Amino acid sequence: MTYEETITRLKEMESRYQDGFSSLDRSLLDSLYFNIFGREITNRGCSDCYRDAYMEILIYLKRNKAMPKKSDFVLKAGAIITFFGEPKCYSNANITDEAALRFLALNPANEKLFEHLPEGWKFRLPKSDVPEAEDKDAVIARLTKENEQLMKENEQLRSENADLKTPAPRKKGKKKSEPEAAPAPAVEASADKPSTEIVPEVEAAEVEVSENADPSGADEVSIEEPEDAPDQE
Repeated sequence: MTYEETITRLKEMESRYQDGFSSLDRSLLDSLYFNIFGREITNRGCSDCYRDAYMEILIYLKRNKAMPKKSDFVLKAGAIITFFGEPKCYSNANITDEAALRFLALNPANEKLFEHLPEGWKFRLPKSDVPEAEDKDAVIARLTKENEQLMKENEQLRSENADLKTPAPRKKGKKKSEPEAAPAPAVEASADKPSTEIVPEVEAAEVEVSENADPSGADEVSIEEPEDAPDQE
């Protein structure tokens, strides 16, 4: 069916939207929904599910103004491709060139899921978000350069750390003069206790008098010799 034929048929089904679609209407909606969205209607026994599918199909066709384009890529029988985080899945019924190329760009090994690939498909691949593998020599050169840069930064940090550890010279300040010790209080001689300073003077005086005394004036001591005992006859 062409785009115009499909729109005409959907408008004709609009009168049965509220009362419920016929079995022929539901069969058409099943086919269109799968071809456009790559999945089946959630519950085929639910009238509301078919109403929702009808609105989704009509909105898609009015927005794109065309039927889904037949892809140049053909998947193998039963093959289905999906993208992480996206609910939509693709099969031969709804596969598009854009979806096929996007899937192949993720990993060239995905080509084993395709029955047919158009000529020159590799030149049509979109640029992958995954960076290309670097050459071995390029990786070694890059890592060597980064290592040298890290060594320079490390050396600079060591130098700065050494400067921080060196103590700054202290400023010489004026030495504070120590306060003079207060003189000891004089000890007054008590009347009851003789002064310790007077006693030495007295002793010195006695010694001086003793030295100056005349030895001739001293009392003479006479020693009497004992009488001889009489001879006994």
